[in-house]
Amino acid sequence: MPMRFNKDTGPKPSKTVLSMAGRFATPGSKDHMAVAMHMRPNGATQTEVINLLEHPHRNKIKKLLQDNKVNAKQLPDGGRASRLKLVKK
Repeated sequence: MPMRFNKDTGPKPSKTVLSMAGRFATPGSKDHMAVAMHMRPNGATQTEVINLLEHPHRNKIKKLLQDNKVNAKQLPDGGRASRLKLVKK
């Protein structure tokens, strides 16, 4: 089933964001899309990820945070959305 972005999933990640997410998950996989969604400028909520992928994919995000590959930033929307940024080495 193709992934369909709508108001319940937020915008489709840009090619640049998809490319960055490809460093952390196999391109085309659901983990890849979950990471890319969290890397969008407006970040992602767990609800958006679940609406698109039918699973939150939190383990992948947690692993990236534990390995210090990305930083998470809560967005000013009441703490629902978070955005991942690459850690500069």
